[in-house]
Amino acid sequence: MSTPEPDQGFAEFFRTCLPVLTRTLTALTSDTRAVDDVAQDALVIAASRWHDIRSYDKPEAWVLKVAIRLMRRWQQRVSREAPLDLVDVVEQVHDVEAVHSALRSLSPRHREVVALHHLLGYSVSEIAAVLVVGESTVRTHLTRGRAELRRILGGSS
Repeated sequence: MSTPEPDQGFAEFFRTCLPVLTRTLTALTSDTRAVDDVAQDALVIAASRWHDIRSYDKPEAWVLKVAIRLMRRWQQRVSREAPLDLVDVVEQVHDVEAVHSALRSLSPRHREVVALHHLLGYSVSEIAAVLVVGESTVRTHLTRGRAELRRILGGSS
């Protein structure tokens, strides 16, 4: 990838760097659930520091380093979280209304994704098609929604 000249601006850098980041992160990890989100997050960080990093010899290398760190953090967080099985949660809580109440307390998007996946059995790709979002977005909302349900229902069991 050639480094754009500073006068080309961040938009051009973003356009050329995003595909390289996603390809690189995909090659580095077998867990592709968050690759797009991590790549974009790294570029958001780069945008906030563009006035400094645009003068680097290889600003894409700096962004790649940030992206790899973000991917590692995401993988560590996901590996610590046990999968959520709503059937097990209902059995533990012994109160279906508590589960429904917890679901209603989630943000609308988290609630939609968790309900479609766990209650209706939709796959990630089916949810992405229904909600017209990317699969990585669905996985992110599932992860965050599950974590929030665990937090809410932890006091109920």
